[in-house]
Amino acid sequence: MTNKATDTKDFVTYHGEGHVGFITLNRPEKRNALNPAVWGSLDSAIGLAEEDGDVRVVILQGEGKSFCAGLDLSPENELFSVVGMDPTASQKVEFFREVRKTQDIHTRLELLQRPTIAVIQGHCLGAGLELALCCDIRLCSSETLFALPEAKLGFITDVGGLQRLPKVVGKGHTREIAFRGHRFDAKRAQVINLVNDVYPDEETLRAKALEMAVEIAGNPPLAVQGAKDVLLFDEEATLTESLEYNAARSSMIVPSEDLSEAVTAYLEKRQGEFKGA
Repeated sequence: MTNKATDTKDFVTYHGEGHVGFITLNRPEKRNALNPAVWGSLDSAIGLAEEDGDVRVVILQGEGKSFCAGLDLSPENELFSVVGMDPTASQKVEFFREVRKTQDIHTRLELLQRPTIAVIQGHCLGAGLELALCCDIRLCSSETLFALPEAKLGFITDVGGLQRLPKVVGKGHTREIAFRGHRFDAKRAQVINLVNDVYPDEETLRAKALEMAVEIAGNPPLAVQGAKDVLLFDEEATLTESLEYNAARSSMIVPSEDLSEAVTAYLEKRQGEFKGA
């Protein structure tokens, strides 16, 4: 088991338990609101997950009552020192760089080779929702509220939500969420396929998320990771390109020791023991 804080402030932590890794937003007193320091800590946590050779699935979660309340709007958010500058060309370049840096951290999470599960409770707002959209699977508790409130606050959702959300819920729902800036509940989130499942309380949510993670981690890791690679490639490719990549990616892991073990375990009606080889 690994258990590492990403920096001295512990804004985001990472630890592994068996084949499951946990990235935890750790500002419960701020409802895990995001600022450049938190994003930097998150980037470090993602790096630790990438380096953890034992982990096959990663859970993204928030400590406390909320998954993530979005952008930290308090005065101590150093991002506002850039926003509050005179609107010169240099200010705009600096703000552009900050946005691109944050976009890259979100994309790094999305491209993490292991499957990722977002465990969402309380609030999933703004940049927090954009973060959850980087995960492969989203699960939430029944009291959770979702929103992209940026339109109400006078700026544009800008770290990936407008790109990723249409792929999950479609163009119409995305436009409504982005234009209205309203909050909507877990029931609505499930209806529009923003979340896979809704659970009655946080305790059940976390238990079911771990159960799912363990189930995924119990499958041959080369096959699971290969499936994620193909799904990511497919989002940017034509059908022909995606099929060709799918065939190439499949040929990379056939034959394998895990394949032989999977077939044998199936015939013997037992759980397979997979090594990623």
